[in-house]
Amino acid sequence: MSEDNNLVLGLFGVTVALFGWGSFTLPMKAKEVAAANLDSMVFNMYMGIGVALSSLPILIFLPWNFTWWSTAGAALFAPGCLFCVLTVEWIGIAKGQAIWAGCVALQSFLCGFFYFGETPQNLLLTLVGGAILLAGIGTLSFVEVSPPEEGENVPLKGAADAEGGAGYAQMDHPKTTAKEVQPIKGLFGCVMIGLLCGSCMVPFRLAPAVPFQNGIDSAIYAVGFGLSLMVINMMVLAIRAAVSDMPELHIQTCALPGIISGALWNAGNIGNIFACLPPLGLSVGYPLTQCCLLVAGIWGITVFNEIRGAKAISTFFAGAAVVLVGAVLLGIYGQSAPAEVPV
Repeated sequence: MSEDNNLVLGLFGVTVALFGWGSFTLPMKAKEVAAANLDSMVFNMYMGIGVALSSLPILIFLPWNFTWWSTAGAALFAPGCLFCVLTVEWIGIAKGQAIWAGCVALQSFLCGFFYFGETPQNLLLTLVGGAILLAGIGTLSFVEVSPPEEGENVPLKGAADAEGGAGYAQMDHPKTTAKEVQPIKGLFGCVMIGLLCGSCMVPFRLAPAVPFQNGIDSAIYAVGFGLSLMVINMMVLAIRAAVSDMPELHIQTCALPGIISGALWNAGNIGNIFACLPPLGLSVGYPLTQCCLLVAGIWGITVFNEIRGAKAISTFFAGAAVVLVGAVLLGIYGQSAPAEVPV
């Protein structure tokens, strides 16, 4: 594939990642999931199944190929994904994804710059672009998340069991604090997502060049990644059941939202695989995909009413504009041909 074609493929991958990763958190806040008060590890398992199932159609177009590097990437992503589920519960979609996108962008840029030697065409402007990108994300992170409105029904853990499956409590019930905004936990979750998910594409770059870094053939990496993720999540849940307790699975009501969430995330992941190929590379392609926070923010505002009021909403879109400026600077000046990977 020519360099121009690789650039087009990379930009297409960024676009797919924006919408896939910007929307995968929506099923986490589905009414069925909220009413069941589903355990985060169970939802994470369903997501792994969704990632694996949505990867299998790739085998129609590409021959099977596997590398243990895909399992290594899945091992990094599995706990990161669990923190995504928890962070959405703690601080919501819009604010949560805004903060963790900055953490992921920073970690992935550092991995590409220091480990893979992806020296930008213009280091100064690339650093300026990265700083602007993170400043915009920081602005978005300070947007206040609105608490549930007065009188809104909030599902409580154990209430459904106590009242025949229809247990809800009003806002003034003391136990509803479990569903309120928890910024400290949310910040910790975002940092962990940045460290884990910001590094999960490093194994992809360490995989054999053929076929895993060979243009469109690179999509085969997602099959091994998805199957590995499904097995890892199931093993983690089985270990928990063996040493502690087995949470309710709520298969009829919650399996489908979890699988859809995994499929949406995997669409973004496949796009990200293309985005991380040269000439964009890990230091530019991956940070660009984190602009998915704009899509997630719009969902959070319009569907879940997480951000209310003209001031808060205008602050959000101002921060979004800054993010776009930083992303454009990274895309223009951050391209490079990566150096040889150190042995």
